[in-house]
Amino acid sequence: MRTRIALILPMFEWNPSTIFVASAVGGAVGFLSGLFGVGGGFLLVPILNALLGVPMSIAVGSTACYTLGPATTAMLARKPRSGFLELPLILSGGLFAGVWTGTRVLGWLRDTEAIQVLGRALPAVDLIVLLSYAVLMIGIAVMSLTDAFSAQPATGVRRRGLLTSMALPPMADIPDLRPGVYSIPLLAWTGFAVGFLSGFLGMSGGLVLVPAAIYLLGLRVHDATTVTIVIVWLVSIQSTFMHTLQNNVSLHLVAALLLCGTIGANIGSHVGMRWHGSRLKLGFGLMVLSAAEIVIAKLCALWIEAS
Repeated sequence: MRTRIALILPMFEWNPSTIFVASAVGGAVGFLSGLFGVGGGFLLVPILNALLGVPMSIAVGSTACYTLGPATTAMLARKPRSGFLELPLILSGGLFAGVWTGTRVLGWLRDTEAIQVLGRALPAVDLIVLLSYAVLMIGIAVMSLTDAFSAQPATGVRRRGLLTSMALPPMADIPDLRPGVYSIPLLAWTGFAVGFLSGFLGMSGGLVLVPAAIYLLGLRVHDATTVTIVIVWLVSIQSTFMHTLQNNVSLHLVAALLLCGTIGANIGSHVGMRWHGSRLKLGFGLMVLSAAEIVIAKLCALWIEAS
């Protein structure tokens, strides 16, 4: 069984061409990270696994570590005010608990090795992680694109987020953000969900946080992007620590990704601050949809090769 699973993934070899490809991928993903306020993990994990043959657990852990570089660069470029730091700090406890849980679940799947699906042996960690990515990406892409194409001219009326309408005490008052009153327990559970995604899927949570900040917290697009970058930075620190303990981080791979990743993140941050909200939503939706196509193609390849 172990030999059969090894044949499903291409062999990962560390050579100059791999370094070049990883650096190019890191630069492109870093630009998108700064542009849309996402960590880029949801792009890197499928690309590293599908194109370079990096084992899924190593792809997840190394991506979590890499994300810390572009996230730091993007946060320094935006210079967030105190209110944009206060909300992420409220989330931090839930973030850590979620990262720990997600990392443990990933380790359990890695030890499981294979899952039988209609008589075919598929690697458990690859199958579950890729399926999770596919479902998340398709749902978020549809939501973002629908909102972008149905956007109405500004009328001065702001959308009220779902979570801001639930007054579950204690409440936090953050004047720098609009709306500025949030339920601390609801924020903590939101942080747990984001942390779990980071630990389990290697993403920093930006894929979910950007639409969550807009539709659940009611933040404006640019404010949501800035808050997300700060949260991505916090969760990247926690996730890197947890994955290092699980031996899921390849420092060679992280260094190659960071060669161009931090530069790309800085450029993307400056470009993103000049884009209108509707343009950011459209670009974000198209980017997520493109990444979903890569994930679906990888799932099809796993299915065919397991026959």
